[in-house]
Amino acid sequence: MSYKINIDSVNLEMKVPASKSVLHRVLIVNFLLQSLKGAPSKEVIDLITTPLDIDNQDIIATRGCLKALYEASKTNSDERVVMPCNESGSTLRFMISVGIACLNFKGLANTHKLVFKPKGRLINRPLDQLIDCLKEHGVSVVIDKEAEEIIVSGVMSEGDYKIEGNVSSQYISGLLMASVVMKNSRVVLVGKLESSGYVDLTLDSLKFKGIEVSIDPIENDNKAYTLNLPNNVEDITSIEAESDWSSAAFLLSLAAVSPKAHMVLGGLNKDSKQKDKIIVDIINQMGVKTSWENRNGEEVIVVDTDKLGDGIGKLTLDTKDYPDIVPYIAVLAAALTEETVFENVGRLKFKESDRVKATMDVLSCAAIPCSENVEAESFTVVGKRS
Repeated sequence: MSYKINIDSVNLEMKVPASKSVLHRVLIVNFLLQSLKGAPSKEVIDLITTPLDIDNQDIIATRGCLKALYEASKTNSDERVVMPCNESGSTLRFMISVGIACLNFKGLANTHKLVFKPKGRLINRPLDQLIDCLKEHGVSVVIDKEAEEIIVSGVMSEGDYKIEGNVSSQYISGLLMASVVMKNSRVVLVGKLESSGYVDLTLDSLKFKGIEVSIDPIENDNKAYTLNLPNNVEDITSIEAESDWSSAAFLLSLAAVSPKAHMVLGGLNKDSKQKDKIIVDIINQMGVKTSWENRNGEEVIVVDTDKLGDGIGKLTLDTKDYPDIVPYIAVLAAALTEETVFENVGRLKFKESDRVKATMDVLSCAAIPCSENVEAESFTVVGKRS
């Protein structure tokens, strides 16, 4: 059986939805700051924890976990605080630190424990570095695969929370956000920081709410992050997050492989710390032209094509900072390059699926030659221009 898909034309003008990466952080930081006030109003908590129709499943998971923490602070009836993280790796890695810090701050850590309920492959994804970091401060993280639960308990001690910089930026971000309610503590980054863009998103979310973050060099070229909280925390009346470059990457990729496309995307910050904005540079390299224009006081990105992009020869991409959009780029590589090598794709193998294998399988079904170098953590796509 064979398949052929023709995209003769694309005509789309829209505002891109809010960034999932940013919105996770905005919700958590606002919740923690409101918790500092002691008893935030129901209206404020509802604003943070009530799912919206436009929310994806990961954001719903984060809202659900924050709601569980709020309800735990209102009653002592159940020592098990069930955290519905579902298949969201971001929610789990953020909320392990944030959740136990909240229980500690509320004086519930002696009597309550967090019970995360992961789904799919999430329970099998690594947490070792975060577990070791928290263990040094009296926190136990037990992964019960038979019960499909991750149980977090213990009273947190003050001090330096040391975490490796080259394992998961989400561990670092979770600890940084948890520091809002962690007294006399700081996050110590050990070694070189990878995926720095995601940590920058966290720092921006903190700074936007008036939280100063001091970054000081310490021994062995490590860095210490210390939070200085604002004197006053105001009630919030809305939750806003910049538009999502990951979603934009999908749409821009669609335009790039359409022989005739007119696409106008609004809501995007061209100076964003979101690493997925690199999609613009990549499609430009592949011969697809983009431009920024001001329309009615808003900057929008525009793609207009009357033919498939001119394409290029061989291309090598270091994907360590933008792994989530690699599948999109692989399709572009098949259409617009002679050959593209995707480097530093190791993390893609441990998502909700092995995304390297899944991407190669789909391309192979379309008779696109591709091969993986497991040792080098790379794979290669041979495009139709070869």
